[in-house]
Amino acid sequence: MGYWTLAELDKFDYRLLELLQENSRLTGNELSAKVGLSSAACLRRVQRLRETGVIERDVAIVSPKVFGKKMMVIVLLTMERDRPDRYMLMREEFGRMPEVVQCHHVTGAHDFVLRIQVSDMEEYSAFVDRVFHEPYIKRYESLAVLGSLK
Repeated sequence: MGYWTLAELDKFDYRLLELLQENSRLTGNELSAKVGLSSAACLRRVQRLRETGVIERDVAIVSPKVFGKKMMVIVLLTMERDRPDRYMLMREEFGRMPEVVQCHHVTGAHDFVLRIQVSDMEEYSAFVDRVFHEPYIKRYESLAVLGSLK
């Protein structure tokens, strides 16, 4: 994997990245029509963006409903400040929990922002009872997602 700098990316690269973030399955012809370069040039650039690590990975976004997970909850989690050893352990634990589909260790008033995907409030309540009632967790705030715009 190579190294890259922002100076090496031009307006075509940025446009390709915008398009691929919306749909990574666009063909060379589709990219060409939207970017203004030949299909071959677009595909070469995309390959370079992958090889240099600008594009870290391609993923499939599967509807949670396929797995019966219709409810999304955003959790703002605050840890006790006297337990810094728990931060790394919590990151590892969250990574193993199937309900946690995103985990961000953040700055500010909270320590973690989690996106939890569950089937219903009963499953979320069981998750809370299992995970958030540890002495090293100071508090958590749950935000049930009503809808997503983007």
